[in-house]
Amino acid sequence: MPLYNKAAHVRAAIESALAQSYSAHEILVIDNGSTDGGRELAAAIDDARIKLLDLAAPGPGGYAGRNVGIRAASGDWIAFLDADDLWQSDHLAVLAECISADLEVRAAATRFDHVFDDRSQPQRIAAQLDRTRSLDFADFLEAWLAVRECPMWTGAIAIRRDTLFEAGLFPEGRAVRGGDKDLWLRVLAKGSLCYDPRVTARFHRDSDNKVSKSTTTLDLPCLVDTARAMLAEAPPREAALLRRLVNQEIAHYARYAMKYPGRTAIRLGDVYLPEGTGTAALLLAAKLIPASLRQSGHALRSRLRARA
Repeated sequence: MPLYNKAAHVRAAIESALAQSYSAHEILVIDNGSTDGGRELAAAIDDARIKLLDLAAPGPGGYAGRNVGIRAASGDWIAFLDADDLWQSDHLAVLAECISADLEVRAAATRFDHVFDDRSQPQRIAAQLDRTRSLDFADFLEAWLAVRECPMWTGAIAIRRDTLFEAGLFPEGRAVRGGDKDLWLRVLAKGSLCYDPRVTARFHRDSDNKVSKSTTTLDLPCLVDTARAMLAEAPPREAALLRRLVNQEIAHYARYAMKYPGRTAIRLGDVYLPEGTGTAALLLAAKLIPASLRQSGHALRSRLRARA
């Protein structure tokens, strides 16, 4: 659990980990110089399983904090929980059930709820994930592409610790956004995923000091370089899916770039053609439309969605 100025949420997050019907072996909280009392709140919880660690560099550092925790962990499997999210009491039990059903899997994941101030909605999942099943790398990519949403979310997964090291850990210093999906791609290239469609976690989208709302990037997503490296040795089915995933991620970041001043650094040559024609058109618009028009258009679309 990386922690940076989450005093309003961290106690509830830790308590949700302590309340698991399948008990956690240890709970590693990695503080990154919190100044709002969050570290003190975590330290005050009296449970021997809690270990409080510190990250040297000040400021938000989720990827670096998770890597510190992975290196310090003594268990064979690592589950992640951000300091403003929650697990339901059966979360670890469901993950353990998944792992026990197929001891060869490298990762396990469950479904989760997106929680906003005024509503909640379940994770969108592909039709093939409506029952518990193991997915190989190609199955995983197909499920991702089917709904344009990765089947794995950080707060609703467990990954073998040795596989995390084998895959290369979180890309600290290499990405400010999208580094989690980049790691999941590298992990699933090493082995299969067991997915259970039961909702066992809550992803709070409007919590205090949300890092995803205070960081932005107009650069090429790091996942693209990872996928390109995999293409060199991928069999035909996986290669076709990786090309589609690259185009999908570039389209996602091109839409994201519409909200911000400056121009995206993603190049048209980064798009795989001919299947990425629509993505290329969207990227070209993000590059050529003046920032003021892009931002006003995004603001108008947001108002219309809010009224709908």
